[in-house]
Amino acid sequence: MGKHSHSNGGLFGRGPKGVGPRKQLHRRTPTTVSGPRVPADVARRTALLGDRARLSDASARRTGALESAPERLRAERELRRKRARRMFAVGAGIASALVLFAAIGVYAYAKHIESTMQRTVYKEKKLELDLKKAAPAEPFTLLLLGYDRRPPETIYRSDTIILAKVDPKTKQVWMLSIPRDTRVDIPGKGTHKINDAFALGGEELAIKTVEQFTGVRINHYMGVNFKGFERAVDAMGGVWVDVPTEINDIKADRSPGHRAAHIDAGYQLLDGEHALTFVRTRDFLDADFSRMKNQQLFFRAVADQIAKRTSPAKLPGIVSKVAPFISTDMTLMEMLRTATALRDAGSKRVYTATIGGEWRSPFIHTDEALKAELIAKFEAGEPFEKPEASDAASGTAGAADGAADGAATAAKPEPIRPEDVTVTVRNGAGIAGCAKQASAVLKARAFEVGEVGNAGQFVYDKTLVVYKKNRAAAELVASVLPRGVKLVESRGMYAYDTEILVVIGKDWDVAKLPLTPIKTTD
Repeated sequence: MGKHSHSNGGLFGRGPKGVGPRKQLHRRTPTTVSGPRVPADVARRTALLGDRARLSDASARRTGALESAPERLRAERELRRKRARRMFAVGAGIASALVLFAAIGVYAYAKHIESTMQRTVYKEKKLELDLKKAAPAEPFTLLLLGYDRRPPETIYRSDTIILAKVDPKTKQVWMLSIPRDTRVDIPGKGTHKINDAFALGGEELAIKTVEQFTGVRINHYMGVNFKGFERAVDAMGGVWVDVPTEINDIKADRSPGHRAAHIDAGYQLLDGEHALTFVRTRDFLDADFSRMKNQQLFFRAVADQIAKRTSPAKLPGIVSKVAPFISTDMTLMEMLRTATALRDAGSKRVYTATIGGEWRSPFIHTDEALKAELIAKFEAGEPFEKPEASDAASGTAGAADGAADGAATAAKPEPIRPEDVTVTVRNGAGIAGCAKQASAVLKARAFEVGEVGNAGQFVYDKTLVVYKKNRAAAELVASVLPRGVKLVESRGMYAYDTEILVVIGKDWDVAKLPLTPIKTTD
């Protein structure tokens, strides 16, 4: 047989039974073969199905003449690109759907909270007043009222009246307290105490009365029940407040069994019940005026708490917990913007003052000159001046910038706060879990706890509070631990990275923890 001859079966073998050999292919095979021969079954499929078979058949891709490989590779690459584009389009569609569903869920959650706020235990109708809202990101005013409505009461007075202004751009907040016994002319009702306005005509009349008294247009209103106030404080994990004087006031306390009637003086974490006693007590020689100073001090403490210790991600949760106890015209987003502005301001940019006057029973007669001065600064966006350096140093007057701040700081250095002190805790007694217990105690009192672990050996009989230079910080740490701890200067003998090191000794006893509040160290 010649070089190009084939057997009788031909290239594809014999045909069906009773049929002779199939016609042979007459395509000449190249004399010079550049690559492996194409298997018979692949060649057959290629002839019958064309390019589609060559592109999708794995064995076809692995065999064939080398000169045709580039064309096949380009076609295969184009096919892979088409498949990738289809997969990307499908994936993008799924991702878009997920984002859409997530957005719908967030929107529904926001509307649920907003709806809850608009159907509170106080108010089941919208304000009849047409409050003119400020443009987004522009300063706006807010009337804050605090009151204690208990079922089945339908008529009750406002206990706290504060006219606030929030500037989201400059991150500043102004708060003007109005004594509840202030003598005013209530529209359509005659001369009364200003807190009677709410009892005589609800939110609408309270807003009209404050607008007429101050000359300031109010953009928003928010009323908070005492229970809502407690919930807000507890949702924040409590608020750290430097209580100026000891408080014993059953009348201001709303807790069962009057468990929150007593508050020691000093820097301490107040829960909702104790915080309410703090802002409500009038057991002072000047009654309402000291109470309003306490309220202003508390709001600045809240601003610091939100700024330093509250994550922005937690704000919606706090708002949702307080929502059932709030009456307001504000949307959820407007409330969140207000909370964010307060967080960004901190206590340094929260300015507080009181529109005071002279007490002549049964009214407080307003000092009109003082009122005009404070309102002018309120509307101009200027800080309120501190009336006395002593008040500024004690933190009971409005915050302000400038020379007065510098003088107050020079006269009285800033006290050491637990949140400014970093602590390492080590178990030097071999008592299981004692280092974690001590860490929990310190964290609960706002200290910044770093490393928690074991000491090199369990040979310490007494608990040590080790300091490098700042003995005052060590004394502050020791004040929240069981009595009898020993203060030790490090002098390079102890290796730790924080400001204070606490080594737990065998005298550690959780039952001996002090119950008194933390005292700041001046």
